[in-house]
Amino acid sequence: MAIYFLDSSAIVKRYFLERGHNWIRVLHESAKRSELYISQAAFIEVVASICRKAREQNIPVEVRDTIINSFRQGVWRSYGVRLVDETLYTAAGDLCRSYKLRSYDAVQLACAIAVRTGKEALEVELSEPNPPDFVFVSGDIKLLDIALAEGFRVEDPNNYS
Repeated sequence: MAIYFLDSSAIVKRYFLERGHNWIRVLHESAKRSELYISQAAFIEVVASICRKAREQNIPVEVRDTIINSFRQGVWRSYGVRLVDETLYTAAGDLCRSYKLRSYDAVQLACAIAVRTGKEALEVELSEPNPPDFVFVSGDIKLLDIALAEGFRVEDPNNYS
C-alpha cells in the first residue's frame, strides 16, 4: 500500500478542472485517510491558490468560497495532517541551507520528511517509520527534484490528463 504526501499544488487540483485533476480525484477516491497526508501549512497555501485561481479565471466570490469551504470541511476526513511546530520550522530552515527552496516549499518538504520518518506532531500516526512506498506528490518540478534528492518516490499529477 502506497502512502502519499500531497503538497498544496497537488491538493488544489482536486477542486479545479485542470491537468492532473482526474488523477488526484481517483487518488482521493481510492485512498483511505491513513494513506494521504498533508502539511498544516496547506491550510493557508491551498486557500491562497484557490483565491488566485478564482481571480485569474473570473470565478464568482460565492463559488470561490464554496470551494474553500469544501476544502476546509474535508481536510480532517481526507488526510492525516502533519502539524507545524518549532522543530518543523527549524527542519524547513535547514532544508533551505541545502536547497534553493521557497519558504512554504521548505515547510511542505520538512513535513513530508517528518511524516515519512514518523516524527512527532502528526494527527494520524503511520504504522511504520520510513515506509518503502512513500510518495511525494507535487505539481512543482523543482520541488519534485529536491524531494527525489531527499530519497522520495515522486509523482507529478501534471503527467496525467
